[in-house]
Amino acid sequence: MAHAVEVSVVVAPALRGAFEGRRELSLGMPANAGVGDVLESLFKLYPRVRQYLKGERGGSGLYLHIAMGERAGEELARGGGGLSTGLKLYFFALSKAPGPRQAGVEG
Repeated sequence: MAHAVEVSVVVAPALRGAFEGRRELSLGMPANAGVGDVLESLFKLYPRVRQYLKGERGGSGLYLHIAMGERAGEELARGGGGLSTGLKLYFFALSKAPGPRQAGVEG
């Protein structure tokens, strides 16, 4: 039997209404799950979060952004699922989608 990993999700104030007012929540995920599986679980548990996805009809004008620690990002880059016990995902919203990054331009 695969072990479960505990994933914490930290929610920025602008998104808390979609997460029933929660500041932080914890999800138990199967060990073989990836970040996409966490997102699918969150969309099922909190369907109002979908309004923050770019391209969703009737969107709020804010865009959902997700950040994670460097270790999880490195694992994703290697083709892994990015999940490990203690992983924190940070959900926040910006008023517009970020533009493409240009070489030599900071910010």
